[in-house]
Amino acid sequence: MNRPEPFMILMILVSSSVLLALSGCMEDRNDGELDLMIVSIGPQKEVVERIAKEDAEIVVMVPENMEPHTYSPTPNQMMKVAEADIYFEMGSGIEFELRNMDTIRETNRQMDVVDMSSGIEIVSLEDHGPGRFDISNRSGTERDGTDPHIWMDPYSMARMADNVLEALIARDPENEEIYRANHGSYMEELNATIEHVSSVLDEFRGRSFLTYHPSFGYFADAFGLIQVSVQEEGGEPGPQTVSALIDRARKENITVVLVEPQFDSSSARKIADAIDGKVLTADPLASDYMNNLRTLAENLEEAFNDG
Repeated sequence: MNRPEPFMILMILVSSSVLLALSGCMEDRNDGELDLMIVSIGPQKEVVERIAKEDAEIVVMVPENMEPHTYSPTPNQMMKVAEADIYFEMGSGIEFELRNMDTIRETNRQMDVVDMSSGIEIVSLEDHGPGRFDISNRSGTERDGTDPHIWMDPYSMARMADNVLEALIARDPENEEIYRANHGSYMEELNATIEHVSSVLDEFRGRSFLTYHPSFGYFADAFGLIQVSVQEEGGEPGPQTVSALIDRARKENITVVLVEPQFDSSSARKIADAIDGKVLTADPLASDYMNNLRTLAENLEEAFNDG
């Protein structure tokens, strides 16, 4: 006997409550006010929160300590979806959105859905580094070679900020002046962050680092570094792959290994031990986006100098 998937059971249980919530808020949906907005992952929160009005509530669907490849929304989160004015999707092919956006859209058909990746180049995992070229496939995932982690490039985040601004003004033109002022303030801080990270990492251009999960390719491209992934087709690397990575690290003097709190990093740590490398924990899903980039750059600077 086939059992229904857990997420479908969850949807059946909360559907009546969602419909009630929708009926209660639908009349107010077109009043221009933007009281509740939703984003998929933590790094989106800061930019939306900074550009939106102060009293707006921003809900993150995937908690920082959870993995977007496997996470499914909770009943409480779906209730928030039912009441939301705008959903800002990353749009670059993250697994959470590929698995859940159809249900999210159906839950609240009155909600605007904004693609934050509009106008941003999305490349394959193999095409990071010098001479990368445009990959027009915007529906792929890491499984078919496309890298969805576009937010790790702060220049792309600047474009996302523009997309957020346009969406807020389109929905709430009466507060355009507020949104533009907030956007200007955010961009000043983002540009200062880019300058800081550039100055910290400039002397290390061309240096490579190992990472268990390939989340840092866009960051590496933006600042002249090279990402080398430990994962093999999305899973644990086999003995031959580990051996080859150790050999490569020794030949290229790779001494830094990045690991993420969402993944089992035992294989990456084994490689670090074998090459006498330094392990750094970096969270690409952190919601304090700009501070996270600064910390990553400063930690890499220290590790590169030690190596």
